[in-house]
Amino acid sequence: MTTPVPPPPPPAPGGGQTLTVNRDNVLEVRKVILSAAEQAQMKLRALQPSLIVQAPAGDEVSKTSAAVWTANLVGNPDSHYVRLLQYVDNVVDLGRQLEEAAKQYGYTDEEIVASFNVHQGQM
Repeated sequence: MTTPVPPPPPPAPGGGQTLTVNRDNVLEVRKVILSAAEQAQMKLRALQPSLIVQAPAGDEVSKTSAAVWTANLVGNPDSHYVRLLQYVDNVVDLGRQLEEAAKQYGYTDEEIVASFNVHQGQM
């Protein structure tokens, strides 16, 4: 009987991936990254009200449970919602890093802005 091959090791902490850009694709990559971040930000903000848990009854257990769930989902500084927004902010930061890379490749500010104009200046 042979022993099966062990599974591959888990990925290194941080879970980051390598992103390779060059002069030919840096603006397009930036556009894709910022577009995805913008969409995620809008979806999260639209979803926020639905994450508030309403107590199913007026008793103390129901009210306390709803408050705790709401805090964990959206209210606390380390809530799921806040962590998701932080992740989106990190993606926006990646877009800014790509902007700096584009400048190093010789693109002007005007060319960079023209490649993807962030809607409503929210990012």
